[in-house]
Amino acid sequence: MAKFNYTAMDASGKETKGTIEAADREEAQSIIRSKGLTTLKIEGANALNSDLNFSFMEKKPKPREMSVFCNQMVSVLSAGVGMADALSMIGEQTANPKLRKAVLGCCKGIQSGETLAECMKQYDVFPEVFATMVAAGEETGSLEKSFSRMSERFEKDAALKGMIKGAMTYPIVLLIITVVVVIIMLNFVVPKFQDTLQSMGTDLPALTKGVIAASDFMKANIVPVAIGVIAVIVGLRFFKKSDFGKHLFANLALKLPVVKNFTINSACANFARTLATVIDSGVQLTDGLDITADTMSNVFFKEAIQQAKGEVEVGTSLAEALEHTKLFPSLLTNMTKIGEETGNIPVLMDRVAAFYDDEVAESSKALTGMLEPLVIIIMAGIVGTIILAVMMPMASMYTAMDNL
Repeated sequence: MAKFNYTAMDASGKETKGTIEAADREEAQSIIRSKGLTTLKIEGANALNSDLNFSFMEKKPKPREMSVFCNQMVSVLSAGVGMADALSMIGEQTANPKLRKAVLGCCKGIQSGETLAECMKQYDVFPEVFATMVAAGEETGSLEKSFSRMSERFEKDAALKGMIKGAMTYPIVLLIITVVVVIIMLNFVVPKFQDTLQSMGTDLPALTKGVIAASDFMKANIVPVAIGVIAVIVGLRFFKKSDFGKHLFANLALKLPVVKNFTINSACANFARTLATVIDSGVQLTDGLDITADTMSNVFFKEAIQQAKGEVEVGTSLAEALEHTKLFPSLLTNMTKIGEETGNIPVLMDRVAAFYDDEVAESSKALTGMLEPLVIIIMAGIVGTIILAVMMPMASMYTAMDNL
């Protein structure tokens, strides 16, 4: 297959450009005509006339965008549109480049005889739980239900990420402002007072000497300091991805006050919602636990669910297995037990997820309420220390002059 760039005109006279794949020029022209276009120009695509590929810069679609995609699929499938046509229609109007490429790629896969679930597994924009839900929907003939459930899940994910972002934005902004203020004071404010302070002829306080030393160091090593800060940030990102780093930060999230409640509540909401989604689609419980474990952001909860899965495989009830992990609250395990006894786990898990969604909102407010004053105190302490270091010798000088 070769690529061809084309310029064509639609029925309204509007000019359009694009690139298509075809065996030869004749097939390319046939494809263009099938789109209702009149070919004006067609040429083989090469490195000079093709659009540059910046796929490495393409961002993954946000949960909200995935929810919109799911809702669109529900609408067109319920209207009786075929799968390939539905994917083509939705793909062409999808704004996110990465998602558009994946949807149109799935369309081609469907046309070549693959199932939608098989196609989705080839693109990382579709989570494993999504492909599993679609596979179950294809087997049971309930694809619309699968897309509807996933739409709800993506909406909840978007709400959860919004709460996390909201809780962290203000403290992070304050920290950045603090760093900027300190840099400005050490590089521009303190040096202006430095000559005056040192010309007083008196022994400067230890605090003042320390601030002056920090200012001198900052001015002489601003580039190495900046490189060091960047290196620490990048190093932390890689460290967090290591096995030791994952466990360290996950352990901190379960130990720190307020943060602990937020972590547990969000993990329980995610666990209940994902498990309800996959089981309601006909997925076996053990497979559902595998999928659910992969969606957990805290590694201890992921390992706990995998441990529970192992116990379930040898005959232990899910409620007992979750209780043995010592991580899940009694409310969740009790509701799971009721769900197992009544044979209605999805409904009970949906209710649990709704409850913990509310708990996440409350713990998010508590987290924000704790972080804001803490960061303000840190900011005031650092800036106040610098100001105090400058003012102390000046106050001593004025006192000495008054005593003359």
